[in-house]
Amino acid sequence: MKPALVIHAPDGTQTTLPLSARPLKFGRAETCDCILRNDAEVSREHAEIWLDERQGVLVYDRGSKNGTRVDDGEAFRSAKRVARRCVHIGEHEIRIVGLSPATEAVGPVTFLADDETTQIGDSHFFPSTRGIELNEKRLARLMQLSERIGGVFDRKQLLEEALDACCEALGFERGLIALKTPRGDAEHPVTRNVQQDEHGAFKVSRTLINRAMVHGERAVVNNPATDLPPSDSLVRFPICSALCVPVLYRDEILGVIYGDRVTQASTYEPADVDFLAAIARQVGTGLANLRMLLDHLDAQRVRGELQRAREIQQQLLPAAPLRVGRVSIEGTNEASSAVSGDYFDYFPLEGGRLGLIIADVTGHGLPASLMMANLQAAIRVALSPDVHLAQVAERINRLICQNTGPHVFITAILGRADVETGVVEYVSAGHPPPLMIAESEVVSPPEQNSLPLGVEPEETYTVVRVDPTDRVRAMLFYTDGAIEAIGPRGHALGVEGLTHALREVLDPAPGKLIDAARNLVRTHLDGKPLPDDMTLMALQFLGRA
Repeated sequence: MKPALVIHAPDGTQTTLPLSARPLKFGRAETCDCILRNDAEVSREHAEIWLDERQGVLVYDRGSKNGTRVDDGEAFRSAKRVARRCVHIGEHEIRIVGLSPATEAVGPVTFLADDETTQIGDSHFFPSTRGIELNEKRLARLMQLSERIGGVFDRKQLLEEALDACCEALGFERGLIALKTPRGDAEHPVTRNVQQDEHGAFKVSRTLINRAMVHGERAVVNNPATDLPPSDSLVRFPICSALCVPVLYRDEILGVIYGDRVTQASTYEPADVDFLAAIARQVGTGLANLRMLLDHLDAQRVRGELQRAREIQQQLLPAAPLRVGRVSIEGTNEASSAVSGDYFDYFPLEGGRLGLIIADVTGHGLPASLMMANLQAAIRVALSPDVHLAQVAERINRLICQNTGPHVFITAILGRADVETGVVEYVSAGHPPPLMIAESEVVSPPEQNSLPLGVEPEETYTVVRVDPTDRVRAMLFYTDGAIEAIGPRGHALGVEGLTHALREVLDPAPGKLIDAARNLVRTHLDGKPLPDDMTLMALQFLGRA
């Protein structure tokens, strides 16, 4: 079988494309070699995939919005990666088939292949559990190295400084530091005087590198001609002696340090490998500290971005109550995380109308908030004073079905109010019905059986009409975060609890109704944080029709 890509779409269909040296472009644009449809996570021109000169699979992300993943790695953008098994673009899985076993084993860094078995003569392999013994002179040098790399906050500079120190202290004529990737293979190393062959492989012993990288062993090799198999690079190239140790942080192997001599006949002692292992531990500690610093900076950056996202989201919501003609309306949104997946909006329309919506996107946090922002923009465009509400809901539903994955749906109530008569019309897409506040009771109309937006593209919706009367004075719209709040005893508040609290409200002004509902939820939670986003929107009928 020749190398090929098998593209598995979210709807279960699959397509096969042959792989060659010509890059195949993937994305939503019609100009792409493979068009990935109905996937909102895919950019117009998302990525390219092709075979390199060694028949390995290369993947280039073209600066996509959501990134590309290869095998089990993290998402990356505007960069190139080697893929062995599969590529993930949005919800599409692209499997690689037809590669030869030798090609599949190629990683981003390769070392000359050696026989796995080694003989023991003048060579020694020590387990990672073996203690480290240093004389006073070497302890002092180790302290100097700690000062040398302690203030370095760039990973490449830290490795460069450490390798220079190793070469100086142990007389390496060639040296290399290689770190592990999340997949367990080696990154492109920092080197000193280490050549590469015509295939790009580094001329060092893969046996020593693997034993350190995989098993954490420390190695001293002084007579490679007799101690190692003829296939080993230490035998095939004029190498006199070598040391190799793992870079450790606690029990985690982060990488390896390797060094050798090619012209000096002097040998290394176990004390030398102990010293190199001690240096490697200092490097491991430096890398771990650097990682923690970067994680802290990333967390600070993410917190800042989420705070900014929350501020932007709040700016998208109505800034103040709205009172027009016979209608007064107000809303509030409380997020359970940094940003909310709930959403409400109200805005004047032409012809004496007022548009309104309350919605709840599946999940919460940043992905749900981004979907909410897209929905708000679509509603503002689609909701006009004259178009039938059911048609607006059906149009929005088809738009969501076509541009999101099967796991995304939105419950919503979409409506209009006539500010002269006070008549409210709305459609419900799988959303809890509003509560009607009358003189002495609170009632809820029957739930509509329509599905949420984004589930079934051909779904239809029914319009509900509410005429203000002497009895019905206001309406309260809410998301399920209000009624599904679980108290300390494990019971949900429920619609009944919310209905009971609203009966006690004497003034049906929107702000009063919202405060009563919000205070009830907080009391019910008894100090616990909100488990889900909560949105409340109240509409009051002013005067008589």
